[in-house]
Amino acid sequence: MNYDWKDIFKESFPVLTVTAFVGILGGQMLNSIEGILIQVPVILFVLPIINGVGGNLGIVLGARISSGLHSGYITPDIKDEEMLDNMTIALFMGGIIYLVVAGAVASLSTTLRLNLLISQLFLIIIGTGIILTLSIIFITITVTLWSYKKKLDPDNIVVPVVTTSGDFIGISSLLFMVWLVIIW
Repeated sequence: MNYDWKDIFKESFPVLTVTAFVGILGGQMLNSIEGILIQVPVILFVLPIINGVGGNLGIVLGARISSGLHSGYITPDIKDEEMLDNMTIALFMGGIIYLVVAGAVASLSTTLRLNLLISQLFLIIIGTGIILTLSIIFITITVTLWSYKKKLDPDNIVVPVVTTSGDFIGISSLLFMVWLVIIW
């Protein structure tokens, strides 16, 4: 890998430009649902947690896969045993973490005056976590393999794409789960 600033800029600039627009779309999505936010303020409370966990899972997975590809212990094949193991671990960790988050938010629901049933909170958070974790695993693997095959530095590509995708999907899936569990 070449760490010349010109190469870093050339690889990063298009990706950062696209991810900035995706971030704006995510913000606009939140802005457009002001009525739901007033009805269900738990969205504002759990969204940063959900997005943080999703992004962190994706970044860790991307770093592990990228390192494995570059060191040769993972092959650029979706059926590679090490790749599948890393995907399974990410899925397992996501499930456990979202269960802990759901439990913590549910236990604080009375204190925070969330006005939701504990079962509703669990469904919203666990459902959002499942959608986000599966999406992040798919995006991370796809972008990591693509950047590896194109001989691009994964630090310039994978991290911004995964975190921005995670934020956008986190917002979308949380809104979908709120609609599914409470509004529908």
